[in-house]
Amino acid sequence: MNIKTVNIIGRGNVAFHYHKVMNEKGYKAKMISSREEFSAKDVESDIVIIAVKDDVINEVVNKLPKVEGILLHTSGFTNSDLLSQKADNFGCLYPLQSLSKKKDIDFSEVPLCFCANNEKCKDSLESFAKSLSTYACFVDDEQRQYLHIAAVFANNFTNHLFGISKEILDRHNIPFSLLFPIIDRTVNNVKSNDDLFAFQTGPAVRGDFNIINQHLDRLSSKEKELYSVISNSIIDYHKK
Repeated sequence: MNIKTVNIIGRGNVAFHYHKVMNEKGYKAKMISSREEFSAKDVESDIVIIAVKDDVINEVVNKLPKVEGILLHTSGFTNSDLLSQKADNFGCLYPLQSLSKKKDIDFSEVPLCFCANNEKCKDSLESFAKSLSTYACFVDDEQRQYLHIAAVFANNFTNHLFGISKEILDRHNIPFSLLFPIIDRTVNNVKSNDDLFAFQTGPAVRGDFNIINQHLDRLSSKEKELYSVISNSIIDYHKK
């Protein structure tokens, strides 16, 4: 299929960046509100992309007329078969990145994970994804779901931990920027090594319970709980 036109249902962060990059790459892309009823004209395009929150996808699908082109969602966790009731060709185009309307991004560096329900659709989506990003990768529904879980650990959880680190330092008038070099070192280790657990450092991996207990004495109750859970996980892993 020669893809030229794309209709994007939704006006959130993913829809915004998809609309921007697709038009920059020469596709005729337009955004459509997900809150209205859909007409046949709204789905008259080579690709229709449902770019809404996971808990709204089913509602949008139920409102759609029959889609003659390729119907996609952008979720990291929703099964693509949900789209089968409205299209013969369907799949997913999941951007593995935290996207915000307020922040510009080099979309060529955003991994695009795609899947499709048949080979012809898969070939079309592969060419389409590669035209948008350097990193286009086929992953089936199950693989994408595990990828999404891993991304929550690698991105969402670590960002939360950075926030807690900053709060601890702010309470004692210490600049958070002092942690930047060690954060950079950790990221470089992640990028350059396969056995990440081999590079684990800190009191938990050393079994230094004296330091661990002193740390706990200086933390709030919520911080203690999280510190203990993660420390115990490290200790248990390195007992193997």
